[in-house]
Amino acid sequence: MASRINGRTPASKRGIVSKLALAAVSSLAMLASASAQEACDFFKNKTVQLVVPFSTGGGFDIYGRMVAKYMGPELGASAMIVLNQPGAGGLLATNKMWVAKPDGLTIELTSTSGMITSELGGAEGANFKSNEFSWIGRVSGEPDVIATAPSGSIKTVDDLRALGSDRKIRIGSSGMGDIDYIEATLLTEVLGLNSEIITGFEGAPEVYASLGRGEIDLFTSSQSAGFQAEKAETGKITWVLSTEKTADMPDVPAIVDFVGPDKVSLIKAQADVVAAGRSLAGPPGMAEDRLACLRDAFDRTVANPDLIAESQQLKRPLAPLTGQQVADLVRGVTADAPAEYVEIVRKSFGN
Repeated sequence: MASRINGRTPASKRGIVSKLALAAVSSLAMLASASAQEACDFFKNKTVQLVVPFSTGGGFDIYGRMVAKYMGPELGASAMIVLNQPGAGGLLATNKMWVAKPDGLTIELTSTSGMITSELGGAEGANFKSNEFSWIGRVSGEPDVIATAPSGSIKTVDDLRALGSDRKIRIGSSGMGDIDYIEATLLTEVLGLNSEIITGFEGAPEVYASLGRGEIDLFTSSQSAGFQAEKAETGKITWVLSTEKTADMPDVPAIVDFVGPDKVSLIKAQADVVAAGRSLAGPPGMAEDRLACLRDAFDRTVANPDLIAESQQLKRPLAPLTGQQVADLVRGVTADAPAEYVEIVRKSFGN
């Protein structure tokens, strides 16, 4: 009996083939689902450690405890406990995470910006590759801003340059290798400033106090620290250190508008580094299905209305990114950063 009519498979047989194909696809999907469920079942009745690379009581610690409270149940873990491992500006914990067992039971709330700049800057003791960590998701992140004295004469970039023609512009910083030192070095380069970096401060509030007294002329910080300074009348946010304005400050210009086209990539690189924010990561080499479980649990966690309400109550806003978004961001900065930017970071570490 002929099996084809006019070169075509009869409709009845096409239907059989289609049903077989659908059955095969369905079977594969069921196997994949079963495998994924098995990977996620691994966390049931286990304890997950969330490492915070700083001491108790600070911003990182608060974020870590908020996330652990809600993410543990999402994983089905018996508990997610916070383990504080301060030391070397976060490098101690990050080096330990680099060599930890990649089973998903030990993860870290990283100071991702500091991790990246330590690697690019050749910081002593940075024994890891940021791009190779198993990225789970970003908890929070915000742009950095450039502040001037609230009652000072600096209101435009032209004011900065005019002041620089009379004397050095004093830019405050906590110390070499810190993000604010990198940004002071970067601004000196992209704006062509005649500047000096004043160090020795014990954090942003102390630098802002000095700015408010007129002892320094310029300081970069997180947006939230800038808001606090404006309330305390010790600083005025004059520019966003980014390639674009922010929704929170639509009237504050982005500094990229005042640099030459050959310097835009340097501003973008620093903005991307800062955007990495506080992110969750596991050791390198984690199995993809287990990492997927952690990423899915994280995504559900940061969408939890109770966590969102608690973060607002504690004034610790969430700004989540998915694990893949963080991985792409970190990869872009570490693999494709302009050579001139890397040189600025190395210089900021004294290398």
